[in-house]
Order: sequence, then C-alpha cells, then structure tokens
Amino acid sequence: MLSLILPTYNEALNLPELLPKIRSVLSQVPHEIIIVDDDSPDHTWKVAQELAEKLGDVHVIRRIGRRGLSSAVIEGFLAAKGDVLAVMDADGQHDTGLLAKLHDAVRKHGGIAIGSRYIEGGSVGEWDERRYMLSRIATKMALSLCAVKAKDPMSGFFALDRNVFEEVLPRLNPKGFKILLDLLVHVPKSTSVTELPFTFATRRHGESKLSRRVQLEFLEYLYDVSIGNWIPLTFVKYCIVGGLGVGVHLTAYLFFSAFLAHGLPLSLMGFSLALLGAIETAIIFNFWLNNVWTFAYAKLQGFAIIPGFLTYNFACAFGALANYAVSTYLYSHGLGEIVSVIIGACAGIIWNYTMSRMFAWKNA
Repeated sequence: MLSLILPTYNEALNLPELLPKIRSVLSQVPHEIIIVDDDSPDHTWKVAQELAEKLGDVHVIRRIGRRGLSSAVIEGFLAAKGDVLAVMDADGQHDTGLLAKLHDAVRKHGGIAIGSRYIEGGSVGEWDERRYMLSRIATKMALSLCAVKAKDPMSGFFALDRNVFEEVLPRLNPKGFKILLDLLVHVPKSTSVTELPFTFATRRHGESKLSRRVQLEFLEYLYDVSIGNWIPLTFVKYCIVGGLGVGVHLTAYLFFSAFLAHGLPLSLMGFSLALLGAIETAIIFNFWLNNVWTFAYAKLQGFAIIPGFLTYNFACAFGALANYAVSTYLYSHGLGEIVSVIIGACAGIIWNYTMSRMFAWKNA
C-alpha cells in the first residue's frame, strides 16, 4: 500500500481540486491519503474532514499547538499503514501523474524515489532568476552534508520504503523544513536513490510558504546537523540574545543611574538600585527574545507566558545574583562602573542558559 502524506497550512481552496486528481492517478494502486493540518486559520482541517467523510481513503490529522512541515510529515508517516510512504505539497505545484511512478520505483529499487526538478526533463517552471539562484545555492550547501547524494535534495515530492524511514527515525530533526534533506543526511550511504523528472507548477490558490523565516530555518538546520553536533544551536542563539541583553542591560543602567543621581556622583546604594533595575529590564528583554526566537519551537503562548516568565525569573535568580555580586564587587574595588556592569552581565549567561533549558523551556 502507498501512504501519501499531504502536510497542509491554509490550503482550503486547493484540497477539493487536488484530491480527485490524486485518487484518479492512484486508482490502480492500493493507497491511503493522510492530510496533516497545522490547525490552519482558513479551516483547511475542516474542509479535509468534510472530504474525508465522502472519500473512504482519506484521513485527517489536525495538530493543535504544533507546527512545522517536517514534524507534520513525520507524524503522518507514523500514522500511515503503507509499506511505501510518500509526501507531496497540497498546493498543486507537484505533478500528481508522477505518484504511481514514484511508488513503482520504491517497490522495484527500495530506498528513496524523488520527484526532481534538476535532472534532465525536470524544470522549476516559472520561477524568477532570484528564486532559482537561491535554490541552487541552497542545494549546493545541502549536498555537502548529505550521506547520499541527489540532484534535488530539497524536493518536497518523494516516496521511500517504510523500512528506511523506521531505521532513520531516531536521528531525524523534526525542526527542519525540508524533510527529504534530513533523510538524505541521516540514511545509510548504501541507500538507493532514484530521481524522476517533473516540472514545478504554479500554485493554484493561496500564498507561497517560502518566507524569510523558512530561509532562516534552513540555515539553522544546516548548522544544527554540522557544528551543532558540538555546540548546540540553542546555546549559540541564547548567547546572541545574551549579548544583546548586555546592551539592553547597560542602556537601562545608564537610564536608571542618571535618574537616581540627579547630576551628582552615584553612591554605592544608587549604583546598586540602578543595577537591580537594569538586571530586571534585561531579564524581561531576554525572556521575550528567547521565547520568540531561541526556543521558538517550544514557544510559550497565551496564559502560559505568565508562569513561564515567573519561572524564567526564578531560573535567572542565581545568574542575576552572580551578576549583581560581580558588578558591585568590581565597582567597590575601584573598577569603572561601565566595565563592572558589562563583566557582571556576562557572568550569568551560561548559568541562565542551563536553568532556562531545565525550567522555563523544559520541552525545548
């Protein structure tokens, strides 16, 4: 059986047109279609459920509080019954006529069969020069990390043997955007790869998902599976946020110290109060940026932000204490106030990172 996964987000207008085409080309192939929707605002999940009631081979997974293409595909694969697993976009840009050939290629050769835009007979269709150039650059970067090479490792249209998926599953990165690339990075080098040409079509309805955020996630993925094996990406991002936080901390200190001094030399008490105000200002800034960027895949939302922020403050308490102790010690022993503030701010970063992972974003 072929299990076809359609990861969706805001594809309500495309599904009614796409599903009949898929069912037509797979009429001679035992199959199931699994739509995995990330709780789309346009109610794609509802449209899918209505279609599934009429079509016996369609199943729907509506994900609440979870988002991401790779994780959606993995969840669909785990729910699938077939011995051949496939994935394609739901926007009409992939050639449904190739599905049966991808299925046959996996049944015959095993491994992975890819719908490729970059082999003879394939095409990127109506892409402009800028998008084509970015895609080729990304492809070359991706190939340097692949255990098994392919002309189009960034394709979102492919099929694979279930045994290959189950073997590589523990090593997959659900945070990635290109699940095929993740597979090619982690599969054994002996894995067979077959590429079949297709022309990338124009999206029928809706907007492209190729945003700046997706491009950034791709670069983060490349880091994650290379240097990230030694220095975790979250730690690097946390340090970047911490560095920006030092700037916020210093700016806030200058503001509070100017307010408390009123043009007079700052006393040790005034220095301490300005420092405490700066520390809390930096904690608020760091919490916000870490939540929306560093730990975006475990982002706290709604009312969960309040206990999360309180937990983050508690987790950072000892880091803040170290910050305060180092800064006041250096200042009281004659070191300049700005240098004292900066050194103290840097002292708590590693502690705060460890505590944040353990308490505030423990699911990250």
